[in-house]
Amino acid sequence: MNIDLKEFFMDLSLSDFFKNVPYLGASSILSNKDISYYELDPLKSNIYIYIKNVRNYGDLILGEKYDVAFTMKNPKDYQKTDVEIDYLTLKKGDNIGIMPDGRGGIVRLKFNGKVSEMTKLLKQSDDEQFDKNKHSFIYFTTQEVMDKILEELDKQENSIS
Repeated sequence: MNIDLKEFFMDLSLSDFFKNVPYLGASSILSNKDISYYELDPLKSNIYIYIKNVRNYGDLILGEKYDVAFTMKNPKDYQKTDVEIDYLTLKKGDNIGIMPDGRGGIVRLKFNGKVSEMTKLLKQSDDEQFDKNKHSFIYFTTQEVMDKILEELDKQENSIS
């Protein structure tokens, strides 16, 4: 595949593709040190993680559910999951129900079962530098949206061929 996936997803984002669909991007997971720094409730179970959402395209809503996770590096190798937004915060001490379009913040995800192994591809703390060979951005969405992304990827690939 000769498609620049980063550019592909940026083009989709700028075209309002993600504005009205369930979609969440994560760049890093918060370590226990980060959780303490941001004054968040400690995680007492292996079904929760806190992630940093750098920016979202469209509102994030408390209780929103996702059933697919994929990486920017290889979206066609997406994984089925069962996860929901359990907590949203823009700054220390707040707990909000909606994270507005264009804002970033901290999101707690609750997995049905246990945390997806795919999250190990995220940067694992604020102290760590993002290494494009080791880390990946992870996106959570629904199967319906994933099908549309795959369709768009196929169109791009066919137009290059």
